[in-house]
Amino acid sequence: MAIRFIPVAEINDQLTIALGISGGSGTGKTFTALRVGRGIAEAITGKKGAPIGYVDTENKRALHYKAAFPEIAHFDFTAINDDGELVGFGPERWIEVIDAAEAAELPVLIFDSFSHAWEGVGGVLDLHAQVLERLVQQAQARANGRYEVDPARFSQLAWAEVKPRYRRLIDRIVRAKTNIIICTRAKPVMQKGFGDKAENARATKTRRKDVPWDPASDGDLMFEMTAMVILDPIAPGCPVHQIKVADQFKGLLDPRRPMGEDTGHAMAEWAKGQGGAQKQKELMDFARDKARLGKSAFTEWWNSDEGKAARPTVRPIMDDITALCAEADRMASQSDDDPFGNEGPADEQRGEAFNGSDEDEMARKVREETNAMAEVA
Repeated sequence: MAIRFIPVAEINDQLTIALGISGGSGTGKTFTALRVGRGIAEAITGKKGAPIGYVDTENKRALHYKAAFPEIAHFDFTAINDDGELVGFGPERWIEVIDAAEAAELPVLIFDSFSHAWEGVGGVLDLHAQVLERLVQQAQARANGRYEVDPARFSQLAWAEVKPRYRRLIDRIVRAKTNIIICTRAKPVMQKGFGDKAENARATKTRRKDVPWDPASDGDLMFEMTAMVILDPIAPGCPVHQIKVADQFKGLLDPRRPMGEDTGHAMAEWAKGQGGAQKQKELMDFARDKARLGKSAFTEWWNSDEGKAARPTVRPIMDDITALCAEADRMASQSDDDPFGNEGPADEQRGEAFNGSDEDEMARKVREETNAMAEVA
């Protein structure tokens, strides 16, 4: 088959959204997902009351909102089938659900909760445990009592068998022709330190120390999403912790305001290639360029007519702006007359010549050889 590179001007396919919403109990995941899903469905179809596909793994929890969302197309996704057989929440079953949603031409599909795919019966962790047990039993049989088998030796081998099945599911989600909202549970993380200095006492899947929640899912899943947020009990429905939010969505996902139908509608307009998302990103980048000139230059622009008009768009990135202004002012305060006053870029930013290579690398090797000779002597 010949490979053809297609000019983007010829591509008019509508993009799809994969939105990740995680949070602990009481954060409003289900209600928020339904509100955003309604906005997406109505924007995609142009019809009020467009169907919202809902995959319910939590004992028909979505039906609590049956009166408020009569357009729900509900699927009770249980670990036991109609014949009473334990089938679990394996990757292949989720792929079948996406296939069915596309066949039904549902404009949006909600998974609540997708954590079952990771830690539920028949989920990835359960599959890993089953494969690991089989591999250990096989090794014990080969050992025939001559030595004790260490299960840890076979953990990676078990993952090599299970992970490809899960990665096929993630790829199916990313390539879905319907929009998907994925809800996952999140567990609180023990903190160390107090106040502004508090941070997570252990590593989490978000790869951030300032987010005190750990989603019950695969760590790579959230970074495959179009956008990924974690809700917090202090502000139900609000995207307080933004794990992956591109500039195009920063204006939509305000940590102080609950996500709703307008959020879904705006994201759907972006997916259709409409709306002002790209212009908002360009304006944010322009504001960052102003901040790189220092606080005074940015403040002057901020108070100009142009800056005042841009404020609603720029406010969501004010943390970035503050840091850029501070760094610009710090660099400007260093005198060029002092050859040692300007720190300049870190060594790792200067290229190989400044990163332990050439003379520095040779000197290091000489020191190592000298130390080794001294130890022998």
